[in-house]
Amino acid sequence: MITSRRALDARRSARLRRTRRGREPGRESWLLALIAPLARPKVAGLVALVAYLVRASHGRGLRRSDYPYYNLLADAFLHGQLHLRLPPADQHDLVAYAGRLYLYWPPFPAVLVAPLVALFGPGVSDVVYTAVLGAFTVAQVAALLGALDRSGVAPLTPERRAILVAAVAFGSTLLILAPAGRVWFTGQLVGWGCTLLAAIAALAVRGKAGYFLTGLALGCAAATRLSLLFTGLWLAYYLLRRDWRLPAGQRLARAAWGLAPVAAILLLLGWYNSARFGNPLELGLDWHNMGAGFREDYARYGPFNLHYLPTNLYYQFVAYPLLATRDWRTVAMGGGLFWMTPVLLGAPYAIWQRRRDPLVWALALTCVLVYVPIGLLMGTGFAQYGPRYLLDLMVPLLVLTALGVRRWRLDILQALLVVSCLTYAWGVRWWLSLGW
Repeated sequence: MITSRRALDARRSARLRRTRRGREPGRESWLLALIAPLARPKVAGLVALVAYLVRASHGRGLRRSDYPYYNLLADAFLHGQLHLRLPPADQHDLVAYAGRLYLYWPPFPAVLVAPLVALFGPGVSDVVYTAVLGAFTVAQVAALLGALDRSGVAPLTPERRAILVAAVAFGSTLLILAPAGRVWFTGQLVGWGCTLLAAIAALAVRGKAGYFLTGLALGCAAATRLSLLFTGLWLAYYLLRRDWRLPAGQRLARAAWGLAPVAAILLLLGWYNSARFGNPLELGLDWHNMGAGFREDYARYGPFNLHYLPTNLYYQFVAYPLLATRDWRTVAMGGGLFWMTPVLLGAPYAIWQRRRDPLVWALALTCVLVYVPIGLLMGTGFAQYGPRYLLDLMVPLLVLTALGVRRWRLDILQALLVVSCLTYAWGVRWWLSLGW
């Protein structure tokens, strides 16, 4: 049944690609002609890079942000230590323990930027390399959608893929995070990029290499943001379902190749925490220099508690910042994902329309599991525009959206794209007006 459905999807995709221009409503619009090249990864990445660097050049410019903590951690690693060698002037959110300064965030982004720090010193601009990283993830989005099409999992015409790429690049919280630098935003983009690579490897690379690369990318994601480990649920389901007809021994061997890098990275994280705080599970949250507004709740409820869930649900799925423009603090709390990027409404539609497809439920369950620590976390990710923490869910949401919008009218999709981009264009203006 699964095989026949995939074959049917592949045939439908082939028919769509062979359809003459003008057969789908809205195909000849100027907007679609403008964004159509974004379906190609290289074009998507280049366009996003130019846009993010132009955006970053306004306001503070391309110089280093006030919170380049991964630069400082990379510098520490290069000098053979785990605590910061160069304490920053502003130590917000840093961990002060036993007279030393640490980061509570996992260290993979610092490992990633260590070559830049080795070449250019700790003063290298995190604004520039975060913008480059953001553009790279846009190219990855185009590559992921292409892999979904070629594999038959979610066949989409190039025009529809271009709409989704444009919505992510210019109509989502990525437009806020990528040009800003800062430890919080850089970490989110690294984690998001790793989950994209894991999905592309699972879809596009066959054999043991595919499992190993998927596991390696997933492990790096967990070494950036621990909750991203749950992204492995749908990837594991997809890989095992795809290869189910192989002999059991081969399946077990491939699973071992996928699990090995994840296990190795988790062991390294445990060692890292033990070397700093004497406990493999200790991140240092109790000693971090949190904002004054969080201290009372932290003392009473800790970092994760059901007490925070109603606030997080409201500011991540319900609130609409354009209705709260007079209160910048309310706007900075986030915003409802599906109102701010309505193209993603294709995801809940896919859950309903394809509710008998186990892959859809694996994707939906992945979203829920990744969201659990986000929903229980103290704080929504203040000083932002849009629900930035929900970027952690974006890969399974994108796959669901690709499944959901396959037969939506192109003019409707274009209208949703325009709403998404205008919403975040206003957010950029608001962000700059505050001097951020």
